Amino acid sequence: MAFQPTTDLPETCDVLVVGAGAAGLMAALSARGVLDRDGNRRDPGGPQVVIVNNEARIGLKILVSGGGRCNVTNEAVAERDFTTDAPHLLRGLLRAFPAGSARAFFEQRGVPLYAEPQGKLFPQSDKARNVLDALLNEVERAGIPLVTPAEVTELQPGERWLAKFNDGRECRARRVVLATGGKSLPKTGSYGLGYDLLGALGHTVEKPLPALTPLLLADEGPLHGLSGLTTPAVLSLVPQGTPPEQVCGAKYKPPARAGGSLLVTHKGASGPAALDVSGACARALDESERVQLLGDFWSLPLPDGLWAEHLYLPKPPGACLTADTVPRPPTFDAFMRQAGALLENREQSVGRALGARLPRSLLDNLLRAKSIDPSTLIKQLDQLSLKRVHLALTQADVQLAGVEGFNKAEVTTGGVLLGELDRNTLQSKKHPGLYVCGEVANVTGRLGGFNFQWAWTSGFAAGQGARA
Repeated sequence: MAFQPTTDLPETCDVLVVGAGAAGLMAALSARGVLDRDGNRRDPGGPQVVIVNNEARIGLKILVSGGGRCNVTNEAVAERDFTTDAPHLLRGLLRAFPAGSARAFFEQRGVPLYAEPQGKLFPQSDKARNVLDALLNEVERAGIPLVTPAEVTELQPGERWLAKFNDGRECRARRVVLATGGKSLPKTGSYGLGYDLLGALGHTVEKPLPALTPLLLADEGPLHGLSGLTTPAVLSLVPQGTPPEQVCGAKYKPPARAGGSLLVTHKGASGPAALDVSGACARALDESERVQLLGDFWSLPLPDGLWAEHLYLPKPPGACLTADTVPRPPTFDAFMRQAGALLENREQSVGRALGARLPRSLLDNLLRAKSIDPSTLIKQLDQLSLKRVHLALTQADVQLAGVEGFNKAEVTTGGVLLGELDRNTLQSKKHPGLYVCGEVANVTGRLGGFNFQWAWTSGFAAGQGARA
């Protein structure tokens, strides 16, 4: 029989968990004491825990994630995979409930996982429903009531926290765990409620913006007219006017850089590479920063490059290279060495020669954007022209115009500052007894299961804190 929530809200409880998404469900189980830090099952016997959710439907974001398959976590998760205001706090949290613990949790509960290239872990059934059912079955086994619909509109601190609801009901709790999610995919019930609650309590909330969302590109850009094209690429977000020599410098760290598959769309670009830089793009544009998004379409297709093993797969990996392995755009000298064999026949056109490496439609657009006629013979290219070819392929301005909004975003970047929460339990430093986890905190993972892992990790930490 499917899990059945209740409409009966108790007047008091030990721990009130606000939000029944991935983080909230894990926090409730952790607070109830039914799992250890390795994901192993324990007998319930902890505090009285109650979950409330604003939507009558439970776990909608879990069900739609990963195309309905749910990318549970990743084989390798580290602090470098996240953007936050306090990255030094992530290492300890991730170690307390790592990806291996999340995997053990689900596999011990009848949901075996398998890995895709770049480490994405999915249920073997390819059904997100199995992931949600495993969580809800544990909630039921632990005797935790899940009350829906029940939207919290105000939290008042005290020896017992007072939670007020939109229908006039009230509940007093010794501890409150806020797991209300962000603003992405509002159709799943993510309205940004937690940001308002935390702001009213005096917390600093970095403006929520869409992340892991498609990019919007101007029609004048070199990708216009190539809708449907999929190609590996490295995207770098840089301040306007950054010298090309600096962009490819070994010590230069751009505001954002991602290397993986790129899908050109009617409006702009999607795919892992575009999604992984979208949060930084949204932030820069929102703050009116003068930036450029540069595309390196040369480095990843190299036959001996970091993407070589993925070049001939039927489907490219659904995640990018790790931050420490994404190649920077090559210098002009390095480019000429890499392209040397292709440019040996000087009687050949530059388009035909380099078309052996890149899709011809893409190559022609990139060259023309730098005023290079693809039919130009190689012998007709002087040093200055060759340098324009180099920049056309390795630092093409793709003409960033914006990002898709929350309706298309997989996650939200921004939220309550991680630095305002305890480094071990995610308890508010301003209001003891209040814990924060999941997307409402200012922690955003890249594509590949990292945001779900943050949900499991932060939910476990907040639940342990509330339990103590």
